[in-house]
This record gives sequence, C-alpha cells and structure tokens, in this order.
Amino acid sequence: MAINLEQFAQEFRPECIQVCKVYDWTTNVVAITRDIPFTFPTGSLAGLTNLTADCSLTLLECTEEGRRDIECMVGDETVELQAVTLTKTISVTLEVTGTNEAGAQVTVTSNPVTITITEEVILCAPEGTTVCCTSTSDTFNGCRVISFTPPAAGVDTITATIFARVCQNIVVTFEVILEVFAKFCQPRPQIICEDECPVDVFPPQCPTIFPLNHE
Repeated sequence: MAINLEQFAQEFRPECIQVCKVYDWTTNVVAITRDIPFTFPTGSLAGLTNLTADCSLTLLECTEEGRRDIECMVGDETVELQAVTLTKTISVTLEVTGTNEAGAQVTVTSNPVTITITEEVILCAPEGTTVCCTSTSDTFNGCRVISFTPPAAGVDTITATIFARVCQNIVVTFEVILEVFAKFCQPRPQIICEDECPVDVFPPQCPTIFPLNHE
C-alpha cells in the first residue's frame, strides 16, 4: 500500500527516544558430560533397592569474564569483532527412586551441585556494550543420567555420570538516543462488557383467526 506522505507528515513528527539497542544476538549450546558426586540427606538412601535415577538442571548465572578484539573473515570482508569469555553456573540435582524395606516406592532428591563452565563466543561487542545471556526454552534444555553407582550401605553419596545441555540467548546491548518519526500513543477506549437481558421474541401470530375482529 502506498504511503500518503502528506498525511504521514501531518500525523508524525521527529521525536527523540532512548532505547536499548541490540548490537548482536546469537544463541549458543553448552553440552557437558561429567562424573558428579551427589550428596543426599543423611540416611535417606538407607535400605533402598532397585534404584533408578534422573537429573534436572537450572542455569543460575552467566557472567562476562573479559573480551578481546579479534579480526574475522565474514564472507569476503575482514571485520573487527570481539571474543567474549562467558562463565556459566549451572545447578544440577539428582533424583533417585527406589523400593524401601516396607516395599513402598520412595523418591529422594540430592542437594544441588553447582557446575561452572567457561567458553568463548565471537560477538559484535565493542567497548561499552553489555553482554548478557539467559536460558532459552526449557523444552530444549535437559539433563540425562548416563550411569550411576548404587551407594554402599551407610553412604549418602551417589556418583553419577550425567549429560547436561543448556541453550542460551546471548545479547549485546547499549543504551542509545534515536530520532524517529512518531507520535505519542493514546490509551484505547475502555471496553464495556455488561450483561444485558435478552429481548423477548414472540412466536408469529395467526391474525386470520385471532384476535377476533369485532367490527
């Protein structure tokens, strides 16, 4: 649809706004396989047999440790970018289900274990910008127990080999002031939604026979 420039100029005018500009945005997957000793509450594993195990994870924190300039070939062009070192802290818990001495199914959860992972990501992150990362959809992130060793009698620790995968949004931002053609927004009219009594609709009459014509 063609833009009516005269109408556009009447409705919009130059405005300065301060916004958080995105300098770069990418996603990155961290996948690790580690042997981790999980500690359980004292005595919670006593007498459990036929054990199965599952694990869960949470991305607690992602912080920048530093950045350095780097030249990269992007297509046929040499571009100055930044290699940013990020440190992520992940919390992992192990959930063990087994049969106790009374024959009942019991599930116990370990104390959380924190894992720190450091990686380097190439970004457009010039000096002054802020780099932050957050976990993406939980359906992609996951934790799987590859193997574990049942605890010996009287021991409250299980060592498990786990596979963990976390996908993160990594965004580089900086506060900027922009001039744009815009107009102030106004609130929309309030929506009034009231219950109203329906109007009675009478069945059709038979005027030939009723009411009687008394003339």
